[in-house]
Amino acid sequence: MNFAYCIAITVSVILHCASLVLAQPIPPRETGASSQPAAAQDPTVNDREKLAVEFAAAKAAIESATAEGKDAPSALRTEFDLLGRLDRLYGQIDAAREHETELKASNEQLKVSLDNLRAHGLPDAKPYTFRLQENLRDQLETETARGETRSDAIAAAQAAATAARASREQSERARRQAKETAESNKDEANAPSLANALRVAQLESRVAAEEVLLREIELENQKLEGELREMQLTSLREKIAQVSTEIQFTQQGLDEYLAQIDDTEARLKQSLEWAQSDFALRDAEWAEVRRRLEMSPSKDSALVEEFESRQLIRRSRQREIALIGEQLQSLSDTRKVWEKRFKVFNGILDEVKFRDWEKETRQALDQINRDLRINAARLTELRGEAVTLDSKINAAGDANPDARRWLDQQKRHLNGMIRNYEENVDQLESARRLHEKLLSEISTEVDTVTWSEWFDAVWVTVLSVWNYEITSVQDSPITVKKIVIGIILLLVGLYGSRVIARWFGHRFLPRFGLNEGAVAALQSLLFYLLVLTVVMLSLRIVNVPLTAFTILGGALAIGIGFGSQNIVNNFISGLILLAERPIRVGDLVEIDELIGVIEHIGPRSTRVRSPSNMDIIVPNSSFLEKNVVNWTLTDDRYRTHVSVGVVYGSPTREVVRLIRKSLDEHGKVLDKPEPIVLFADFGDNALIFEAHFWVRMRRIMERRMIESDIRARIDSLFREAGLVIAFPQRDVHIDSQSPIQVELLQRPPTVESVE
Repeated sequence: MNFAYCIAITVSVILHCASLVLAQPIPPRETGASSQPAAAQDPTVNDREKLAVEFAAAKAAIESATAEGKDAPSALRTEFDLLGRLDRLYGQIDAAREHETELKASNEQLKVSLDNLRAHGLPDAKPYTFRLQENLRDQLETETARGETRSDAIAAAQAAATAARASREQSERARRQAKETAESNKDEANAPSLANALRVAQLESRVAAEEVLLREIELENQKLEGELREMQLTSLREKIAQVSTEIQFTQQGLDEYLAQIDDTEARLKQSLEWAQSDFALRDAEWAEVRRRLEMSPSKDSALVEEFESRQLIRRSRQREIALIGEQLQSLSDTRKVWEKRFKVFNGILDEVKFRDWEKETRQALDQINRDLRINAARLTELRGEAVTLDSKINAAGDANPDARRWLDQQKRHLNGMIRNYEENVDQLESARRLHEKLLSEISTEVDTVTWSEWFDAVWVTVLSVWNYEITSVQDSPITVKKIVIGIILLLVGLYGSRVIARWFGHRFLPRFGLNEGAVAALQSLLFYLLVLTVVMLSLRIVNVPLTAFTILGGALAIGIGFGSQNIVNNFISGLILLAERPIRVGDLVEIDELIGVIEHIGPRSTRVRSPSNMDIIVPNSSFLEKNVVNWTLTDDRYRTHVSVGVVYGSPTREVVRLIRKSLDEHGKVLDKPEPIVLFADFGDNALIFEAHFWVRMRRIMERRMIESDIRARIDSLFREAGLVIAFPQRDVHIDSQSPIQVELLQRPPTVESVE
């Protein structure tokens, strides 16, 4: 260590000792009755003077060390920095104290104003103007938005004060440890370094204490600002409440608002004309630079940046024109909103119109919110472009002045675009507030309605739903009204068609002597024809074009092709059965192993009643795809026969006569065609005779009952004549070459058998 450096250290130690002496009278300040830890005493003139002496001593020591071309000791530089920080804290504490005094004065003044307001009311003349209420409501909304962040600010100040106290405690521990180390030192060589360390620890403790004092004052100021904000909100609410009792919205007041809109609209139109003319000029410049860039073989950086700048200017004018157009449209909407507010306030319109406006206002608010999100996204995009452009400007430097000039021009126009979008966002926000006020006023007006107005509103709602357009076909609307009327007509028509067809089949057709099958067929055909007529008439009445069912017909065709062919097959088969009539209601039919009477021929299936009185459903297609025996299609006469066998040796002529007699005696055996009795065969056990005869058969059981009667009569006649009905007989012949031995086998007697 050379001689100059030693002198610097010595001066530093001397100044340190002097500063310790000067710092002794500054005790830590107590917070009085508060429970908070002690902090440094409030900065006074003497404190600032002592701090100036210490700061000058540290600065002189650093300059002395630097004069010899050496670096000052780190402890000395740390001390210098801490003294400068302490000086800045004193300045901040002074400013915070002044702000605290102003807040307290503002609170007192606002309390007095609030008391005067409650005692004497507003100084404005009555009746109050609508503009006064509008200004008060705007102030209230603004102050409410600010008040929403007040709790966050208080919480942040509380957290900063807590962190400052923790830092002060840590600094105090470090100071006490440094003090103890310096006092217990016995080595004179270490005394200067330990003294410097203690000096730094003491300064850090003082800085931490003043930091706590500053944060506590700031926390108190935040609380005072919160109280001031609450009183302001209370004052504004009471002013609005007083104004609302006696307020008028005259035509003159409306004209003033409309005049402001007209002035703004005129200014925007001038800006639009200038932007359109300037765009034409900028477009020509951009086209010229693009031509030069395309023809340039080297692609000079300055020319590229000029092209980018011209393109950005052109795009800026395009967006400016679009934004001005949006603002003009917004002004037009604003004009309508003010006119609506005037009518709502004065109750010029009825409840129905108010509800329509309420719906329109909600839709407009949704659109404004969407526009706000779009503009916010564009602002974010433009700000990102600005950051990128700043990077390019910094990278370009001063190496290429032409390129730098065009980059700076791009930055100016980009900032202009950002300002335009910010202005558009402000105007959208203003429009949003205006629409929200209109919505609130409409809702208030709607909430206070009479019963008649309520019923009128309900009726209007019903009518709106009744006339709601669901879809349209060929420029013809299909509304809820048409669909409901069509469904009602269809249901009534179906019921009426069924009633008319039933009356036609049960009362009218039987007068012409038609049989049951013909009546059922004509009744079904009439029902289907009436249903088709009702459907067409319903569609015509509700003015629904048939082309509306084009898609439905296509879907039905696809369904038929993939999964409904059986249903359609049976339906078409039912139509064929009704038209061709191979089977009729009342016919006795046999299909496969099923025998029964046709009860009903439906559109998809036919109901058959079996001899066991069971209803069997048969698909209509089965009657066209399979062999069907219709016992009564063209005639209900049926030829049947009865077979009987008599023993061999019986008189055959007598047998034939008796059988014929049994046929002639039965009343249900037809004379024409004439019955026939045949000697059919020589059977194994009898002579076989067959009686063939005709009967009229509508049921299977009718034939079987007649056959049973014939058999019973034949048996009776044969008994009277002594003829025997044969039964199976067998003769056993034993063929043997030698006599057959017959032996009688007997068991030997036993004791039990003898006894």
